[in-house]
Amino acid sequence: MNDWSSVQGHEQIKNDLRQLLAEKRLPHALLFTGIEGIGKNLTAKILAKVLFCSGEEKPCNICPSCRAFEAQNHPDFYYLEPEGKANNIKIEQIRQMQSQIALSPYLADKRVVIINDAEAMNEAAENSLLKTLEEPTGDVVFILVTANKDLLLPTILSRCMKLYFAPLSESEITAILKSKYAVEEDKAVVIAKLSGGSMKRAISFLDDDNFNLCQNAMDFLSKDLYAREVWQISDEFSAMDKAKIKQWADFLQMIIRDLLLLRAGAEDSLLYNRDKKDVLDKLSVNYSLNRLFNCQNLIENLVKRLNSNADLKLMMQDFMLNWREQK
Repeated sequence: MNDWSSVQGHEQIKNDLRQLLAEKRLPHALLFTGIEGIGKNLTAKILAKVLFCSGEEKPCNICPSCRAFEAQNHPDFYYLEPEGKANNIKIEQIRQMQSQIALSPYLADKRVVIINDAEAMNEAAENSLLKTLEEPTGDVVFILVTANKDLLLPTILSRCMKLYFAPLSESEITAILKSKYAVEEDKAVVIAKLSGGSMKRAISFLDDDNFNLCQNAMDFLSKDLYAREVWQISDEFSAMDKAKIKQWADFLQMIIRDLLLLRAGAEDSLLYNRDKKDVLDKLSVNYSLNRLFNCQNLIENLVKRLNSNADLKLMMQDFMLNWREQK
């Protein structure tokens, strides 16, 4: 991480932030929102680095603040993210942050707090943060980063300047994959299509296991589930990592979206899986609009439950049984 050029795309947002900084109009609380893996968190960190920098060209990368920030030990920077089994942000974390920012800055002239995955704050944590946003102590800039702002309290949203990060274009992701990861043109184009605008997701496809998951999702939609298969497939999935199951569910959603687009007579260029158009055409015959919408709801419910502490085996059995009922 060096400067603004490290952030791929989002030129308008970078220009807006530069202008706010130049005019000294940057608010004390910002909210960066958009899908996962598109550069929100990196942009927040670059902004923090710029705010700390004492050089003329910001960030200069040579002043004490820039060097401390790059070494990840800047004394005036506070970073929060979900932790623990519950994978949430607890009130204790917020309180620790509040006690730190109450102190005078040590190296810079201000403090910066980034709260990554801010939607993971529990209710107590949100209420505690709200009081700090309402009555900030000293010169502190808060940057909340979230993929789902609707899960945050409306009162928190109302106190932040919101910046929406749009998904990266397919051409941007293709170019990044080719230049930074040496991916061949044809493969980069396919990955960019599957990524849904997320660089994080695109990078995950460099792992061949994820391509296999994508094929698994296509095969799953192609088969009729019999009683024995429900238990067998449930057992196979319950032995997998939750992150892998979520990735598989994402692939299912992409395929369902493609099938809905085909039903609507959309152009092939809009399909995520346009390289499998012949398979999609065959699947489309077996999936009515009603069935597609019901399946989409089942997948969304599965993704929500994957974020809970529910028993994975029972969760997958319930999903498979309900899926089998959709006709």
